[in-house]
Amino acid sequence: MIIIENKNTKYHICYSKDASECVRYSSTELQKYLYKSTKVCIPLFSDKCPKRGSEIWVGNAREVDYSYLLDDYSDEAFLIKSIDDNLLILGKSDRGTMYGVYYFLNKYINFRCLSNDTEIFSKLDKIEVINDEIKDFAFEHRDVYWNFAFDGNYASKNMLNSNLADLSVRKGGRRKWYNFHHSFADLLSPEENFDAHPEYFSLVDGKRKKEHTELCLSNEEVYNLVLTKLKSWIKDNPDCTVFSVAQDEWMGHFEKMACECENCKKIDDLHGSQSASIIKFVNRLERDIKDEYPNVLLHTFAYQYSRKPPKDLIPNENVIVRLTNIECSWSKSIEEGALENPNGRNAKFLEDLTGWSKIAKRLYIWDYAVNYRNYLLPFPCLRSMYKNIMLYKKIGVKGVLMEGNFSFGGKGYLDELKAYLSSRLLTFDERSLEEIVKEFCDGYYGKASNKVQEYIYLFEDNIKGDMWLYDDADHEMFTDELVEKAEEIIKDALSLVEENGKEYKHVEELFLTYLYMYIVRLPLEDKSRDNLIDVFFTKVNEHGITELFERTSLEFSKDVMKKSRYAKDRDNWYSLYYIMK
Repeated sequence: MIIIENKNTKYHICYSKDASECVRYSSTELQKYLYKSTKVCIPLFSDKCPKRGSEIWVGNAREVDYSYLLDDYSDEAFLIKSIDDNLLILGKSDRGTMYGVYYFLNKYINFRCLSNDTEIFSKLDKIEVINDEIKDFAFEHRDVYWNFAFDGNYASKNMLNSNLADLSVRKGGRRKWYNFHHSFADLLSPEENFDAHPEYFSLVDGKRKKEHTELCLSNEEVYNLVLTKLKSWIKDNPDCTVFSVAQDEWMGHFEKMACECENCKKIDDLHGSQSASIIKFVNRLERDIKDEYPNVLLHTFAYQYSRKPPKDLIPNENVIVRLTNIECSWSKSIEEGALENPNGRNAKFLEDLTGWSKIAKRLYIWDYAVNYRNYLLPFPCLRSMYKNIMLYKKIGVKGVLMEGNFSFGGKGYLDELKAYLSSRLLTFDERSLEEIVKEFCDGYYGKASNKVQEYIYLFEDNIKGDMWLYDDADHEMFTDELVEKAEEIIKDALSLVEENGKEYKHVEELFLTYLYMYIVRLPLEDKSRDNLIDVFFTKVNEHGITELFERTSLEFSKDVMKKSRYAKDRDNWYSLYYIMK
C-alpha cells in the first residue's frame, strides 16, 4: 500500500467526528511527522466530510468498527490494517491508538524522540505499508524514572506510561498510582499511634519499635484501620487505579524492622519468608475491596527483608508485587553474575526473581541505572541493563521502573541514553545494544558520535570487580590510565562539534563526567585542585545541574569535593528526602 510517492499522495487522514481529543491529536501528529519526512502534507479531516478517496483512519471512522479484533489484547494494544484501499490505525483504547500512530512513524519514517531537545526521522520520497500488524506490550507498566522523561511529549512518543509522566487526556492519559512507594506509615502512622497503641507496630527482639518500624500485620485492629484508610484513599482519588500498601524503607537504617510477634512469625515461618505476612495482608485487602472497586490494583514490595518469595502462598491477580534489585552488582547482568558466583548477590536475586515469577501474575521490577552517591561518576551499566531487561521479558515480568538521577537538574552519567535505551527495550525494539547506542549517539551528539561511543565503551570494557550504586572514584575500575584515556577521547569529541551548538552542549555535559572523575581523584595537596573545582561548578551551573550527590545541595557537594579526596568524607551529611508522588 503506497501512501506517498514522488511528492504525491492519494490519501486523506480521517478520524470520527466523535473522536476523542487524544485521537484527534494523534491524527495531527501523524500528519505533522509524515510532512516533516516527505514534505507531503496529507489532508486531514473528520468523517463528517464526504469520502474523497483512499483514507488513513486514525481510530474507527466512517461508522466501521474493527475494535473486536483487539478483544483478546490489553487496553494499550493496537493494530495497523489495510481495508480495501484504506489504512486503519486503531488502539483498544485512545492511548493505544496514539501508540499505534507513533509505532507507525517509528517503523515507516524511523521517527525517534531521543530527548526533549532532539528528534530524528528519515527524509523519504516513498512510504509503503508492507503488512498488517497487531502489537501489544510485553510490559504493561513502562516507567523511565528520570525527571526529563516525565515530560508528556517524551513519555507519549516513547510509549511510556509512567505514573509521574505529564500525560494529559490529549496525550493518552495514564494509569495513575496513589502513593506508589513505601506506604505503611502513611496508612497508619507510628508518630500518631505508637504511644497509645504500641501493639500496632513491629515487635523486634522482644520490644515494640516506634522508630524504623513496620506494621504488625497479624493485628486485627491494624487491618481494620488500614482497610478504612485505603478505602478513603480510593474514594478521594477516583482518577487513581493503583494504590500502594507497602513496607516502609527508613532510608539509611539497615536494621531489623519486620514484626516478629508470635502471630506474624507463625505466618512467616509457615511460608518460609517474611514476605508471607505482607502478601496475606494485601491479599485480604484486595478481596475486601474487590466488589466495590473491581478495577483497583494494590501494589506492594518484595524488598530487602521481604524479597524472598513465600512458599504455598499466591498473590492475588490484582496485587502487584514489585521486586527491587538494589543489592545486586551492576558490573555484570543478573544472569552473568549468578553464573560467575553461584553464592553471590546476583545469584540470590535471580533465585528470588525466578521464584516470584512463578507465583505472581503481576510481577514488577524496580531497577536502577546510576551511582546515587556520585551522579556524574561514570556508571557503565548499559550492557547489564540491556541483558537484564531481556531477562525480565523472558520470564514474564509485567512492569519495569528504571530509576536514574530523578533530581530536577538531572544530567547524571549518560542519563538521556540510558532513558532512551530503557524506553526502546520496554516497548518493541529488538535490535542489539550497539545498534541502539549508535542510533542515539548519531542523533544526539552529531559529528562527535564515534568519539562518544568510544568514550562509552571505554568504561563498559574496563569494568573491574563488583559495581554498586554507591561507589566512589577510588573504585578499582578507575585507574590513572583509564582516566587519561577518557580525557583524550572526550576532548577529541568536543573538538568535533560546533561550539555553542546543541551537540556541543550535549558533549560538554558528558565531558563533565570526566572532569568530576578527574578532580575528585586528585590529591588534596594538588595546587590546581581548588581552581578546577571552581571551574567545574561554573559549568555545572551553566548546565542547570542541581545535584551531584543524591538529595544533597550543591553547596554541600562543593565543600565535600574541596575537603575530601574522592569526595568520600561527608561529615554532617544530610538528606533532602523529597518524595515524588
